[in-house]
Amino acid sequence: MGTVETYRQLELNLGDDWQFTPSKHSRVGMLKEILSWIGHPERRLSVIHIVGSNGKGSTGVMISKVLVSAGYRVGHFSTPAILTDREVVTINGQMISEKEVMYHYKRIMVEIKNHGGDDKTLTKFEMWTLIALCHFAKQEVQFAILEAGVGGTGDATNVIESPLVVAITKISDDHSEFLGHNLLKIAENVAGAIKPGSLVVNYPGQDIEVFKILHEKAEQVDATWNPYDKPKITLVRSSPEGLVLNVDQLEGLKLSLTGAYQANNLSTVLQIVTILKNRRISIPDVAVAEALAHVKITGRMEFDSKNNILYDAAHNPNGITSLVATIRSWHLPFKPTVILGLVKGKNTSEMLDELLPYVSTIIAVTPDSKNAMSADELAAKIVLTSDVDVEIADDSTAAVSLARQVRESSKALIVVTGSVYTLRAIEKEGI
Repeated sequence: MGTVETYRQLELNLGDDWQFTPSKHSRVGMLKEILSWIGHPERRLSVIHIVGSNGKGSTGVMISKVLVSAGYRVGHFSTPAILTDREVVTINGQMISEKEVMYHYKRIMVEIKNHGGDDKTLTKFEMWTLIALCHFAKQEVQFAILEAGVGGTGDATNVIESPLVVAITKISDDHSEFLGHNLLKIAENVAGAIKPGSLVVNYPGQDIEVFKILHEKAEQVDATWNPYDKPKITLVRSSPEGLVLNVDQLEGLKLSLTGAYQANNLSTVLQIVTILKNRRISIPDVAVAEALAHVKITGRMEFDSKNNILYDAAHNPNGITSLVATIRSWHLPFKPTVILGLVKGKNTSEMLDELLPYVSTIIAVTPDSKNAMSADELAAKIVLTSDVDVEIADDSTAAVSLARQVRESSKALIVVTGSVYTLRAIEKEGI
């Protein structure tokens, strides 16, 4: 059997769902043991560990792009994938090859089987975390950016014992069913990523009680809280094409990511840059400006100007709030048409309450996930709470067809949102 067939079989075996699988006990210890069997590749990496609820993808892509522009070899692990699983492991923007995936997978599985395990021992997220660490070590990257999946304490990426930087994005009540049923419990879980000797940067505007928990954890483990001033960022202009910002003394900085909330994620990124510079790591300002002007994120406030479509994997109330705030700031002539698919257990009512007043039509779809809410169920919820027009798409092809019909009769923006799994289904068809 050739490499391609073997890799395809691997994708089939691991399945399509990146959802966190709850466990009564943390599996991080088991993962560390597996890493010890293969020579501790994670200990050869300078890791920037990104944890939090919202903004991990934006923060990770921006700091990766900045470091690449500054001339470094950078590994980046970011989930979930949209079109192919190999998207989650990149070096300088290039996906890991099928051959390289199979090399690391077989090496990991040999050790697991030698110690009594089998191909069901690891979840999909855990396996890809180990593949990423092995690949980055083998390729001798100068920095490895790891985005946590869920929380901090029990997340597979928490196998990193000595991260160079722990970057904490906005913490919200996402994944409360796994991490605790209030914001402070979630913050305590996320704080588990803060390690002795690490440098910690924090999202500006973090809830004050959350901030206290994070700061206290840093003091407890002798981590260094960012001692430098946060950048002063002023939003000059926001449009579907991106932002124009004044940052400290730098005026007219262009950020190709759209959404005013990206200014806060940018603050986190620039804090990391400042810390690295003070560690005598060369990052010229021109490299920062060049990177930010050309950074793109698949499926996160990704604007297709040719077809007037916005793809955004807003998957919780905070994400929808940010999406709505951004759309409102553009002062569009028409309310957008939204292709919407939601995953169960995501505060659906709160998300709909936030979104529905600002859209003209909802095209309900079933996301590409085993935890998906059906299009029929979603449509029923909308009809009961709103007078927004609702269409039901039996599949992604039907959703695309309906969206094309809308575009023929209106210049309204089309928004695809609700979950990365919604984007996956739609992106496969193309609008």
